[in-house]
Amino acid sequence: MRRTDSRQGQSKVKFDFQDAAILARRETFRQKATIWDNLHKDTTFLDDLQEFSNETSAHGVKFIFESPGRIIRTVFFVFMLFMVSYALYTIGAKIVFFLTLPTGTQYTVVVSDKTNEKVQGIKFPTISVCSLNKVKKSYLVASENKLMKEYFEIVDLYNVKILEPLVKRLNDSEDEMSTIKNFTYESIIENGGPLPDRLVKCEQGNRACKNLRVFQGDGAGSRCTMENSMLGRCWRVNPDGILRGKMGDYGALKIGFWADVQDYSRRTADQETHGFVVAFHDNETYGSTMFSGYLMSPGTYYRVGLKLKKMNWNKLKEESCNASVGRTTYGSYNEGSCVLECKDRSLNDSCGCVNILPPENNGKYRPCTLMEWASCGLSHYEEWYKNFTDTNRENPVCECDTACEEIIYQPDISTSAISQEYADSIEQPVQGVLQYWSNEELNISYSNSEDILSNLMVMEVLFTSMQEVVVKETIVYDWNDLLSDIGGVLGLFLGASTITFIEFIIFFIVSVTKRCCKTSATRWLS
Repeated sequence: MRRTDSRQGQSKVKFDFQDAAILARRETFRQKATIWDNLHKDTTFLDDLQEFSNETSAHGVKFIFESPGRIIRTVFFVFMLFMVSYALYTIGAKIVFFLTLPTGTQYTVVVSDKTNEKVQGIKFPTISVCSLNKVKKSYLVASENKLMKEYFEIVDLYNVKILEPLVKRLNDSEDEMSTIKNFTYESIIENGGPLPDRLVKCEQGNRACKNLRVFQGDGAGSRCTMENSMLGRCWRVNPDGILRGKMGDYGALKIGFWADVQDYSRRTADQETHGFVVAFHDNETYGSTMFSGYLMSPGTYYRVGLKLKKMNWNKLKEESCNASVGRTTYGSYNEGSCVLECKDRSLNDSCGCVNILPPENNGKYRPCTLMEWASCGLSHYEEWYKNFTDTNRENPVCECDTACEEIIYQPDISTSAISQEYADSIEQPVQGVLQYWSNEELNISYSNSEDILSNLMVMEVLFTSMQEVVVKETIVYDWNDLLSDIGGVLGLFLGASTITFIEFIIFFIVSVTKRCCKTSATRWLS
C-alpha cells in the first residue's frame, strides 16, 4: 500500500509540473497577444505603436521605446529616421530607373543552315541597280519626242526661275508644247530609262539564273523586275527574295550590266561619273529608300562580301523604336520610306499629285502631269527639299521613328578592272547583241572589246559566312531586379521584409479604424 501511495504521489507531482508549464505557455501566448488586445482598449496611438514595435519583424523599432535613457532613445530615433529616409530615397531612385526601361544590347550568332528544310543556305538580298543615265539620248532625240526633250532639259535643271516661260507655253493652246501637257512626268522616266535587257548576265554556280530551280515552274519568282525612282529606272534583282546560297564561291551570284555610255543624254554625260548606283536590301523594302547606295562604274569587276545582320529594338521603349508603324507605300517601314512618304504627302497636299508613284501605291496617289510638275510640283519639291535638309530648323519637316525590326546586308566591296583578255574572249559571242544595240544615226556603235570594257560592269555577290548576327535590345533592369534591390535596401537598413509591410499595413488600418469608429473596429477584430 505504501508503494502504491508513493507512486500516486509522484504521478500527481509530475502532472502538476506539466499543468504549470502548459499554463505558463498559455499566459505567455496571452501576453504576446496583447498587441492586438490593446486595440480593443482605450489606449493612445503611441501605446499601440510601442506594443507593436515589440512584436514586429523589424527589430530595430523597439529600441526607440525600450532603450535605457532618453539620450539613447533619441539617438535610436534619429538613426532610424535617417535609415528610413535613405531607404525611401534609394527605393525611389530605383523605381525611377526601372520606369526608364534601361536597355542593353545582346549579340546572338545564328547559323543559317537548317538541315530539316528542303532549301538550305542563307537568304540573298534584293539588289537594286539604278543607271545614272536617267533618260537616254536615243529617246530624247527621237523625232516624236522633240517636245519631251525640250521639256526635260528645262525641268531636269531643277531651277524654278526658268520655269515660268515653260508654263506659259504649256498653257498656250496655240503652242505645240501644250500638246504634251497631259503626259505624266513619270512616263518620261519609264519610257526613256534603261531597258531590262541591259542586265546582260545573271548566274549562280555557273548556271544561268533562268535555269535555277527557284525561278522555274508554276508560281516561280521573278529573276528581275524594273522600278521607277527619283534616280531613274532601276533593275530589281531577286525581287521576291527567294534566292539562297552557301557562303563564298559555293553560292556566289554573278550579275552584269551594260551601261550604254554612248547613249547618255547631254544632262547625264556632263556629270562627274558614269555607271550605276547599287543597294543591297531585304526584299520587303525598295532600293529607292536606301539613300546610301554604292557607286559602281563600267569596266570594273566588283566582289561584294555580305554579312546578314538583323536589328531588333525593344518595342516597349518609345525612345528605341515605334512599334505602331506599319507597312508603307514603299514596303516595310524604315527611315528612308518614311522620308519618301513625307515627300509624297507634301507634294500631294500642295499639288494633288506626286512626281513618281511609290511601288505599293494601290491608288493612293496619282502621277503629276507635265503641266502640274512644271507649274507646282517642282517648285514645291525644291521648297520641301530646302526645309528637309535645313539642320538648323527647329521643327523637323519629317518626323521619322526607328523601325523595331530591320534587316541589314553589310557589304565589304573590293574592285578590279575587267581584263582585256576577258573582253577579247566574249567579243565574238556577243557581236550580234552589240550590233543590235548600235545606232549609226545617233553615233552609237558597239563593235569591239574596247566598247565592252567601256560599258560592262560585273558584280559578284557572296556571303562571307553562313552566320546571321542578331542584335537585340533587351531590358536589363526588370521587375525581378527592382524587387531584389528594394528587398536588399529594406533588409540592410531597416531589417524589414515583405511580412513587415503586411504587419504595418494591418496595424495602421486597424489602428485608424479603431479611432474613427470603435464599434466597427471591435467587430472587425473579433
